[in-house]
Amino acid sequence: MGFEIYIPENLTFQDYLAICQCARTLADAYDRKDKQRLRASLAPDIIVDYSLVVPAWGAKSFTADGFVEEWLGPKHLGVRALATQHLLGIPYFKSVSEEEIVVEWQQMASHGRRVEGEDFASPMCKISETSDGRSWMTQTFVKVEGAWRVRIIKPEVLYHTGDFRQIGRPDEGPDLRA
Repeated sequence: MGFEIYIPENLTFQDYLAICQCARTLADAYDRKDKQRLRASLAPDIIVDYSLVVPAWGAKSFTADGFVEEWLGPKHLGVRALATQHLLGIPYFKSVSEEEIVVEWQQMASHGRRVEGEDFASPMCKISETSDGRSWMTQTFVKVEGAWRVRIIKPEVLYHTGDFRQIGRPDEGPDLRA
């Protein structure tokens, strides 16, 4: 037999719920551009490895506060014209221990560029460009003061529609995403 399906024997239902709630909080924080939600989902130190999505970004280490400021800042998801929705599919638990849980999610990250001159705060704001990415998202969770928090984020893109990098260009001025 080639592939063995991993069935964790030591995963409690309470831990399952905590992992799902934490992952959903992180995804919602991205889409709402909500720094408090994002910070609440993170371990004190974060590793973000986008090398399988945008190789030039590679893997980077952040403090939780540093990650929140960068990821929801003007070079990433904080672009005002950028609308996103990060949907997580069913989790696949890759490993479970008392100290660490590694989960691989199916993910669809939808990105839309709002039309300049429209009311960006309105959910009815027109979208002029789109790019949707399908990926596997591996997240590693660790316990922080008894609660599960995200320590490592590592997406692996399956495919993109549209121009992912172009959709996330800055609101105004030169492109700062280098």
